[in-house]
Amino acid sequence: MIAPRALAAPSTSDAPAPPAADASASRAHRRRHPLALLGAALVAAGSVLLTGGLPTPAAASDPPLRPSSLIADELEETGCPVDVPVEDDRRVTCGVLTVPESRAPGSDPAKTVQLPVAVIASRSDDPEEDPLVFPTTGAPGAGSLDSLSYVLDHADWASQNRDIIVIEQRGDALAEPTLDCPELDTSHFVRDGVVLSGEKEATVRLAQLQKCHDRLIEEGRNLAAYTSAESAADLTDLRSALGYDEWNLYGLSYGTRIALTVMRDRPQGLRAVILDGVVPPQVREYEQMPAGFRTALDTLAADCAADADCARLYPDLEASLATVLDRAEKSPLTVTVKSPEDRSPARLTVDDTDLVSDVFDAFQDAEVVRILPFLIDRLAHGDTDAAAPLAQRSIDARGRITEGLQLSIDCAEEAPFNDDAAILAAREADPILSHFAPFDGFREDCAVWAVPAASAIETDPVVSGIPTLLTNGAYDPHTPRAWSEAAASTLSAHYLYEFPGMGHGAVWANRVDDCAATIAGRFLDDPTVEPDSTCIADMTAPDFLTATDIHATSALYRLESDVIHDRDPITIGVGVASVLVLAATLIYAAVYGLLWLRRRRGDAPGGTVLAAAASAGLNLLYVAGLALVMANTEPIILAIGLPAGAWPLLLLPFAAICAAVLLIVLLVLAWMRREGSLFHRVLLSISAAASVVFAVWLTARGLLLL
Repeated sequence: MIAPRALAAPSTSDAPAPPAADASASRAHRRRHPLALLGAALVAAGSVLLTGGLPTPAAASDPPLRPSSLIADELEETGCPVDVPVEDDRRVTCGVLTVPESRAPGSDPAKTVQLPVAVIASRSDDPEEDPLVFPTTGAPGAGSLDSLSYVLDHADWASQNRDIIVIEQRGDALAEPTLDCPELDTSHFVRDGVVLSGEKEATVRLAQLQKCHDRLIEEGRNLAAYTSAESAADLTDLRSALGYDEWNLYGLSYGTRIALTVMRDRPQGLRAVILDGVVPPQVREYEQMPAGFRTALDTLAADCAADADCARLYPDLEASLATVLDRAEKSPLTVTVKSPEDRSPARLTVDDTDLVSDVFDAFQDAEVVRILPFLIDRLAHGDTDAAAPLAQRSIDARGRITEGLQLSIDCAEEAPFNDDAAILAAREADPILSHFAPFDGFREDCAVWAVPAASAIETDPVVSGIPTLLTNGAYDPHTPRAWSEAAASTLSAHYLYEFPGMGHGAVWANRVDDCAATIAGRFLDDPTVEPDSTCIADMTAPDFLTATDIHATSALYRLESDVIHDRDPITIGVGVASVLVLAATLIYAAVYGLLWLRRRRGDAPGGTVLAAAASAGLNLLYVAGLALVMANTEPIILAIGLPAGAWPLLLLPFAAICAAVLLIVLLVLAWMRREGSLFHRVLLSISAAASVVFAVWLTARGLLLL
């Protein structure tokens, strides 16, 4: 079961790719894939890949000389709870805001919560006096400060002219106290290398959730005090503490709910608001989300039909998806994933509801949308490996949410106002939606969490005249355009835009296309004037990646998992050691060849040096070619395969194996006949062993491909 709103958190794992200068350049920009660094390290024969694989972003120009501390006396200045890049150290000041745990009458004033705050200085030496505030960066419990590096790299649309403030929401992972539930970590749901599913998972989940609830109550936590209204009050206290007369709010996903609550309850000092992927209070999410998913499916079908290659190769995507889901309902897939806590492998059962959730999640990322037709088709043809990246993406998301905070909000502000019959009716709207069940079990979860329902005001539309920009992506299944329109209907000063080809959080996803962010920047410059939005006309549907672009294989995905994420010492050690010996073999063969040309004779068994050089050279050429391909290939392709045009490269290791077999035959004869000197026979035997080990290494990694 997936907890309510768990799918709302935007994926930031691939966020570090810097945005390009304009929309077209942004679409063309692609970061180098981490595996390319592995290949480069192997070619260099001596560099062990221990750097994490991601290239270091180019340092921004030095920030202006401004006071190092922007934290007011009312806040306690502290070290930042997350790493700050060295090049941005002068721009970031961190502190802690202390507020009451509950502002309700009769609450204990001694009980407080501490909220980490980061103030990012504008790049301007004369910034505007109204900063932009990020109250959270996704679903409740998705964290804010953890996204600091992303904000530093990708919020120039705001920071060029004004400071940015990021605050951790009360109850979130870095706040004190936190409502995180380690009792729900994936490790608690693994038995004998298998991730629990179905009724077994549900039973264990409720038991573990009860443990978390009881622990937090024993620690004295008031679980009912962690609400959107209290978070809105926290923002008011923060503005007062920092001494700003006015500021602006940027809300992403659930963050829009907080922003709308501020507009309703505490509008003083609020200059302008950006709502990126809108969650209005009057929308009943559990009832209306299936319709959003249906809209995303229809958009995918229409865009694929308008794309020549996609239409030719995948003429009926919906039928293919229906086939996949019906089959998975009867015979769930089994894929191997790695636990987000310790990266230990485990078998995961993926049924129809899991696949729908994975597709739902994929729609939220504009880059992943590009490969959805390909993945659906691969699954329809029985390629279970195609489910592995989506399944891993889903299981990794389990560790990114502060579950207790999410439950305190959802069980008070959402669950009580959704009708089970209406949810069922929404799922019965068509055959695809019958498999859509991300909220199954929310009643049982909320019964354990036992927080009271919020006031009915939390379901009323927000009426406001504060200038507001509303944005959403055409593919966003979680917060579709209809939700933005619902929110805008009671906002008298608003601008609403939808962005083709984009998923959840069009401004946030400016690494894919910066049109929405550009509009947001213009809106902040003067929120009383409609911003120039002509860049939307230049946006297009996704550039779909099809079977003509991709040679399907999960080998590179698995290699990245082992080497980049897990840094498995055996995988790295065997690969690097083998290549070192192969590189040494080439040097040995070159020296031997030069000496042979001078003397016209040598002490090595006949043909062995040439065979050894051929095997080593072909293997190293494969590694170098693979590194070159990876360095120039979109990461989204490498997650599911190789560029289709790279197939000649795949022949090299097989040719190297043939040369190694010839070398072994020649060496066996040489040892039997004592042909050549002992020195050369030993060196060549070591080279042959390295070739065999490397072939086994490639086989184990799935890198022997045809």
